[in-house]
Formats: sequence, C-alpha cells, structure tokens
Amino acid sequence: RTHAFRPSSAPVDGAMTSATTSIALGGIALHRAHRQHGHAVGRAVGRRHLTTTTAAAASERINVERARGGDYNAAAATFVKGFFFDGASDVENEAEFRSLTRAQTSDLKKRYDASGRDGSALLVIRDNGSGSSKILACGGVEVRSYVGATDYETYVKQGRGGMDVELNVVERPVVANLATAPEARRKGYGKAIMRALEEVCLENGYDECVLVVDASNKRAQALYKKLGYKVIGGDKKAAALKVVNGRARETTTKTLVMRKSLTNGLENIDVASIGAIVAVLAALAAQKDAILDAMPF
Repeated sequence: RTHAFRPSSAPVDGAMTSATTSIALGGIALHRAHRQHGHAVGRAVGRRHLTTTTAAAASERINVERARGGDYNAAAATFVKGFFFDGASDVENEAEFRSLTRAQTSDLKKRYDASGRDGSALLVIRDNGSGSSKILACGGVEVRSYVGATDYETYVKQGRGGMDVELNVVERPVVANLATAPEARRKGYGKAIMRALEEVCLENGYDECVLVVDASNKRAQALYKKLGYKVIGGDKKAAALKVVNGRARETTTKTLVMRKSLTNGLENIDVASIGAIVAVLAALAAQKDAILDAMPF
C-alpha cells in the first residue's frame, strides 16, 4: 500500500471509503507515542486481549476478535467483493477477483500479522453458523510515521530526509481495510469493529485514531462523524484502484483525513457545524423579533 495503491475501506454498514495509508495527515494533535532519531519513546502499553465483546442490540452480542490463520484470506475476500465489486453476489471477472483477493491477503498479512507487537491489528467478526469460515466484517489499525501533515515515507522517496525531518517524526494509528459483507450490513458490525479498533489504539498508548475517506462519499463521512470523527486534512490526488468492466485500473481520487480523540471528547466537536447551527438559530430569532415588532399591539 505504501508502494502503490491500497484502499482504506469497503462498505461499513452501507458506507465506503477509499485511499492509501501514505496519504498526508493534517491537523495538530497530542500523541502518546513519537519517534526521535528513529527510536520510539514515551509509549505506554496497556492491557491486552484477543477478543472484544460489545452489545449491538438488546438481544445480540457481537464478538470482535483478532484475525488468525485463514481469517486473512477470508477478510480479503470480503473486502475485495465489497470495495471493488460493490457487494455483488456474482463477480463479473472471477480471475480478477481472485487476483485482487490474493494481493489483498498479502497486504493484510504484511500490515497486521505481527501479534500486536507493533500496535497493529486486524479485527474480524466471523460467521460462526454452519461451520462457515466467512468473515462478516473486518477492519485493521496500523501505526504510521508522519512528519507534520506528510507521511514519512513520502519524505524519504522525495529525498527530503535529514535531521530536521527526523526530529519531527510522530506516530499515528491509522484505521483502514474496513468492510462489512452485504448480508451483514445494518446490524451494527461496522460500529463494533470501529469501537474495538479504538480500544486497541488506547491499549497501545495512543490518544487518537485517524482514517481516510473518499471526499465524494458523503454517506461514509456522515457515519464517521456520528462516531466522533472530524476532518483534519486530505489529499487531492490519492492513489487508488477502480474496477472497470471487470478489470482493475489505477486512478487517483480526492480523499479526506478524519480524526477522533480517544481521551478528550471536546476535541471531536465540529466547530463549523456548531457555528452553522448557531447562525440558523440567530436568524430564526431575528425573524421572530421582526414578526413581533410588526404586530399591532
């Protein structure tokens, strides 16, 4: 994904996002982990677990677990079908589907198969019915290094390294590869994965969580805003793939970076939205006063 394309997430309860993890991140935030001269310091490691259970409805409990073994391939298949083929039951090009699934499986293992030692994790919700190995929902978190609003690897590739860069490298946990199988949407699985990923971030000593969403995907943005994320930056030409006539094609897309503070809810308040609401209320109040002033009494 850092070498070319990789999508960030497929439909999550009806929402889709897409981007690369090498996207620039904007905004200023507090970090419990940062790097100086290439060494991680100040990182607090909290309690660890392999399974997170969260209530999705009054009569249902959702088990969110760390991926293991064949989960990587199954999660890749769920992601590819949801992201590239929009959850279609019949894939146009089976060979392309298998090729994309193999590539995605390899990428998931490279990013998340480290037993959580580096703060990364791929979480899944399994379909435990009838002995199925299918993954109903998945999502991963990976710790990435940044310099200001730019991915550290971008600086290296552009030959812009040096002491000034090294002294300003920080680490951020980036959520990506979010997907929910079509038949499992609108059941709270996407939100359960997100909450569990945020818990992983906290356990590894981070006070924030960031993700990337396609700028044209208003539905996905609305979902993440409800979860407390707000836009802090973006990329006008993020690398991406798009399946056209059954074939994957490289392209670019405009993306937004969204961030959520995991320790200070006040940071998640959307000031712009509040300002708009205040303006509307002020206009209504002024209109009411004008009407009262016009009354003959």
